[in-house]
Amino acid sequence: MSSFRASCQHLYSSLRLLSFLSLLASVRSDELQILLKLKSALQQSNTGVFSTWDPTNSSVCHFAGITCNSNNLVTEIELSNQYLTGTLPLDSICQLQSLEKLSFGVNLLHGPITQDLNKCVKLHYLDLANNFFTGPVPDISSLTELQYLHLNNSGFSGSFPWKSLQNMKGLIRLSLGDNPLSPSPIPNDVLQLTKLDWLYLSNCNIQGTIPAGIGTLTGLINLEFADNNMTGEIPTEFANLVNLWQLELYNNSFTGKLPASFRNLKKLENFDASKNLLEGDLSELRFSTNLVSLQLYKNNLTGQVPAELGEFKKLVNLSLYENKLTGPLPQKIGSWAKFDFIDVSDNFLTGPIPPDMCKQGTMKKLLVLNNRFTGEIPANYATCSTLIRFRVPNNLLSGTVPAGIWGLPNANIIDITSNNIQGPITPDIKNAKSLGQLFVGNNRLSGQLPTEISGATSLVSIELNDNQFSGNIPSSIGELKQLSYLRLQNNKFSGSIPVALGSCDSLTDLNMANNSLSGELPSSLGSLPTLKYLNLSYNQLSGVVPKSFSSLRLSLLDLSHNNFTGPVPHS
Repeated sequence: MSSFRASCQHLYSSLRLLSFLSLLASVRSDELQILLKLKSALQQSNTGVFSTWDPTNSSVCHFAGITCNSNNLVTEIELSNQYLTGTLPLDSICQLQSLEKLSFGVNLLHGPITQDLNKCVKLHYLDLANNFFTGPVPDISSLTELQYLHLNNSGFSGSFPWKSLQNMKGLIRLSLGDNPLSPSPIPNDVLQLTKLDWLYLSNCNIQGTIPAGIGTLTGLINLEFADNNMTGEIPTEFANLVNLWQLELYNNSFTGKLPASFRNLKKLENFDASKNLLEGDLSELRFSTNLVSLQLYKNNLTGQVPAELGEFKKLVNLSLYENKLTGPLPQKIGSWAKFDFIDVSDNFLTGPIPPDMCKQGTMKKLLVLNNRFTGEIPANYATCSTLIRFRVPNNLLSGTVPAGIWGLPNANIIDITSNNIQGPITPDIKNAKSLGQLFVGNNRLSGQLPTEISGATSLVSIELNDNQFSGNIPSSIGELKQLSYLRLQNNKFSGSIPVALGSCDSLTDLNMANNSLSGELPSSLGSLPTLKYLNLSYNQLSGVVPKSFSSLRLSLLDLSHNNFTGPVPHS
């Protein structure tokens, strides 16, 4: 009898196994059809990701971008960054009963996201970011197992279903930014997500203040509210966010001072609160010694830059322009790490320019416009071959330009306008192959303009006005085919105007007023097709105005206070 019972049990188990295997085979067959439907709904990617999606393939688990579990059922679809177009057939995708990850980020997908998404109940990871969807995000309250939700920059509009988040207690990353959502304050539903380490709500019409409840999200490493319509002060509850690595608040209307709680943010590396209405000083940042990037431009900040910033070993980006800062910059600032750029323009800063910001040979931008810096341009920048923008105008700098500055090989602008700098432009300017703009007006520069300037073949603008340059204007300037602006007024140039200037086919503005130029006007100037402004007044030019000038289409012509004879040809 017991043998019979055992046989029955064995038979029952076998039948159950057969039934399970039959069901499993049926499910696998269904999954194949689901994936083939997905393939047909999307345009073939030029990455060839669908080349393995062949119905003759032994298993869908061998399809590119597909991951399966031990039962060979699909658990992940990873098709991000594949240049895919089309609409997502979520009605079929969400029939994949074991699907835990759905990733279509960085594609060209369009159309609405339907309520069918709610059927993907086992999803842990959903990435639809950086696409071109339309309409609102549907209710997703059934996705209770979600840990990662990336919907940023995908064209979603209307009201976001914030209450859906109430069921997602395990959510770790929430990224909704760069979507034209309906205006909304930060909802309490977000503040209940205590496991969040990443909250990206930039540029999605968030309004109102940062609630004090933000302090409950103690696991945050990244917090971004930039490009919204937020107001009020930065709450003191930031003191609890001790794990913050990045804080982005720029382009809002935040007011008040940086709170004392900032001294708790010792892990903070990237802080940007630019384009707000912040006031007070920077003293609370003295303790953020791990800062890599500090950007607070376009605020109402006052006081001095803390001396401690000069000891920040990781700092590579510093942007504090358009504030009301005073006093000197720490002289060691930027000397420790591979410093990238500084922009402290439009303040009231004094003292010398820090000398070692290119110590590691990586600096690209030195921008200290419109301050009260004194002393000489530090010689170290003459060997900073990585510099792209060198701008120190409207300060109180003196001395000469260090040898090598003129020839910086990657600089596209050198601007020392309105200082008290003297000395010549040296022949090494021929090495400035990337130089497009040379602004040195209103200084005490002297000597002859070197013929080697023709080697700076990218020059578009040359402004040498209001200096003490002398000698002949080199005819080699005619080799500068991109030159559009040549402003040499108020100097001591002598000799004749080079005939070769007529070869500068891009010239639109030529000003040589108030020099000691003599001789006749070269007829070649009349062939400049784009010339609009020509000022040669207050020189010693003579003879007749060439007939070729009748071809010019000038908005301004000033030949006064010279020794010309005869009429000016009519255009």
